Amino acid sequence: MFDTVDQKILMILRKDGRASHAQIAKDVGLSAPAIGERIRKLEQSGVIKGYRAVFDPDVLGLPICAYVAIIPQPRNPAANLVENLRNQPEIEELHAVAGNYSYFAKVRVASPEELDAFLDRLFVLDGVERTQTTMVLKTNVERNMHLPFVS
Repeated sequence: MFDTVDQKILMILRKDGRASHAQIAKDVGLSAPAIGERIRKLEQSGVIKGYRAVFDPDVLGLPICAYVAIIPQPRNPAANLVENLRNQPEIEELHAVAGNYSYFAKVRVASPEELDAFLDRLFVLDGVERTQTTMVLKTNVERNMHLPFVS
């Protein structure tokens, strides 16, 4: 699937998405143009989906994180509910899941009062039957995706 050079490139980019081709080339032992070509191929194949800044929610004034499990209303199109949920700026992630609930949303807000107001709005949203919320007290581990070839 990936040779060892691609694996090294991915590990470097996982740690620093802004690493220059020249720096990666130095670390890997290839030329900068060769690194650029490999990265382009990783992007075109969909392995690298994009690049983004990682923000500190506390510094941005969003210290409250909660996970909201959502059961949709029966006989109501799921696509409508997903679109309604997608339009809620407090939702950082939304996952369709198997089990007692159909969706899990990761939510970030500024205060418990804002979480309460969000949940009030969520509960009356078209397509929502029931929710269950778990508020995060402390995050012990938060990291980039595990690369399957790194032991």
